[in-house]
Parts: sequence; structure tokens; C-alpha cells
Amino acid sequence: MFDSAGWYSYSHTIQPSGTYEGAIAHYDRLLASQPDLYEIWTYRAYVLERLGQFREAVANFDQALKVQSEHALAWHGKGIVLAKLSDYAGALECLNRVIRLTPKDEKAWYNRGNALIQLHRYEEALSSFNRGLELNPVDYKAWYNRGKVLTSLGYHYAALASLDKAVSIKPDCFYAWSYRGSVLKKLACYEEAIASFDRSLEAKPNNPDVWYNKARCYALLGNTELAIKFLYQAIQLNPTLYLALAKVDSHFSQVPLNQKLRDLTPKPVS
Repeated sequence: MFDSAGWYSYSHTIQPSGTYEGAIAHYDRLLASQPDLYEIWTYRAYVLERLGQFREAVANFDQALKVQSEHALAWHGKGIVLAKLSDYAGALECLNRVIRLTPKDEKAWYNRGNALIQLHRYEEALSSFNRGLELNPVDYKAWYNRGKVLTSLGYHYAALASLDKAVSIKPDCFYAWSYRGSVLKKLACYEEAIASFDRSLEAKPNNPDVWYNKARCYALLGNTELAIKFLYQAIQLNPTLYLALAKVDSHFSQVPLNQKLRDLTPKPVS
């Protein structure tokens, strides 16, 4: 989950046309007469990123950096796009350049942390999120990702504290509530996990993974009826995946599912 650095000024980026394609045409006219406008190459690259044209965006960031090698916004954008291309080592190099140039850029620290997660360098990722949160203590995404890192390091109670902070800042953050529920399930706090999953479902009711995990908790509590009920909710939303998962899931080993699963299998529409 990387945040684009350059979209602090969407209105500037898409002016004067009001559309991304129109912005590209506008920037092309400017660059035709002044090809060394590195800011325009950078804005053009961010528009290409938004359009999903990642390799062309990298080429545009490179063009900007050829003119101005210390343009932090271009390094940041290139890092984000490389991450979207799954080149996390390359993204990290770019984000390290950003931090050397602008050490108080909290988004750079946040994105660096995410790149380090992808590289499984969790201790460094934790340090990166900590630094970003020093600069912006109300960044709920950073608290959420910090919680994920702490879970990966085995610090589950510290992870819960981070996730609690995330949902206190953003109470409708469905994925933070869901992840919090998963951590609580790992700690065998099944009723608290269910309450967390319920908060996630309040924000996003049609999330089959959360219904499924709620069913798993009820199975572990020995409540077959509710385990089946909530498993059915997950299966309704994604029959192929959750029927297959339930049949091999050890969480349901004590639940008599064989006939139940046949009953839950959606009938073909005639």
C-alpha cells in the first residue's frame, strides 16, 4: 500500500484540461518548446502513473532526473512506480534518495517502510514507520502497517496497540479492524476477534474474508451453528474460493461440515 507523493496537487497536475489525457497533451506542448522543464516531466510521469502506464512513467521520471538529479519529487514518484512494478529493491534505492534530500518527508518514510516489508526487512521497516509517525502521528495507514510489521516480528500485543491507534484515528478503516481481528485470533482471544471482525463488517459488509474468519472463530469456540451461518455468508460472496478453503481448513475439523457444505453449495441456475 504505497502513497503517491506527487498527488498533493491533483488540481495542478490535471490543469488546464481537467482530464489526465488532456494533461498529457498540455505537458507535451510545453515540453516541445522547453524540453528541460523537469517539473513538467515529473507531473507528466505522475499522470502516467495514475493511468497505469508504469514503465512510461519511469522513463518520464528519469527524464526529469537527467535535468535535475536532486529533484526529490521525481525520485519519490519513481520509487512508487518501481514498487508497483514489483521492483522493491529499486524502489528502496529511490526512497533512500528522497530521505537524504528531504528527511522530514513523512510519506517517504511510510513508502520506504512498505518497500522494506516487501523485502522482508521487518526491523528496518519498523524503524521507518516509527520515523514517519514522529513526523505525522495521526497517519492511520502508518500505524496499521506498523502493526503488520510487529506481527511479522512476533510482537502481537505491540501490534494490537498499533492497530488500536489506527482505528482510533480512522474508525471506519475496515482492513485495520480485520487485521486486528486476525491478531486477536492468533492470541486465542476469539470473542474479541469476533467483535473486531464485526466492526470491519460495519464498514464493509460484503467482505467474504472477514465473514470467513468470523466463522473460523465460532468454530474454535465450538459454536457450530454460528460457524455454519457465517461460513455461508462468505460462500455466498465467493462460492468457489470459500467452499474449497472450508473443506481443507483445520479450523473446521470439529465441525460436521461434509453434509452441510453440500447443502451450502450454490445450485446452478436453470
